[in-house]
Amino acid sequence: MVAHDRNTSLLRLLQLSDTAFPTGSFAHSMGLEAFAGTGRLRSAEDLERLAGIYLNSLSTSDCVALRAAYAARLDEVVEIDRLLSATKLTRELRSASTATGGRFLASVAALGVEEPVLEDYTRAVRGDEAPGNMAVGYGVAAPALGLGVEEALLSYLYAAASSLVAAGQKLIPIGGSAAQRVLYRLDGEITRAVEKSEEVPLEDMYAFAPEVDVRSMLHERQRVRLYIS
Repeated sequence: MVAHDRNTSLLRLLQLSDTAFPTGSFAHSMGLEAFAGTGRLRSAEDLERLAGIYLNSLSTSDCVALRAAYAARLDEVVEIDRLLSATKLTRELRSASTATGGRFLASVAALGVEEPVLEDYTRAVRGDEAPGNMAVGYGVAAPALGLGVEEALLSYLYAAASSLVAAGQKLIPIGGSAAQRVLYRLDGEITRAVEKSEEVPLEDMYAFAPEVDVRSMLHERQRVRLYIS
């Protein structure tokens, strides 16, 4: 790969993982707000621990689906998408994944990226023929944008971690420097999640984070909420 191609890939990777990329993730705390409401999220240390639990759960679910969807046929992508939805046990987490996934695909389409499977999958999601989970959208879009699967996984997990830290920063609250320290220390969790995702076959994909699932269910019934999930 020539230097220009490497630079272009890096720029696209940075764009996808930037919080400014319009996916609507800023409106979701993925259960963190419920942790804060019950006093389980009070410090930067709490935030780091909870973000680590969430990232570990993604390693055996979203990351496995992303790997499988990378350069797959449309029929395979739709099946992977449905399997991933089945691993998400709460309504809020399923809705968050598909809502942000739909916005992600719309934002990629707005870039003018032309690739048959990406275009067909985007149409399938718009027509309610596929759920449109964020991780699957990443897997389909990555090759069209010239990104490798490992790069796409790192970008996806970094964006997820960054979104969690941003939510936690508001909920605790903590300052910008403390929040960035949490994100900086999560690089090990992100790397481990990428590595762990290689060990799980698609048919064995699962998500195990009961603490997050319970808080997500409780969040639906909170009387005052800043976040959708």
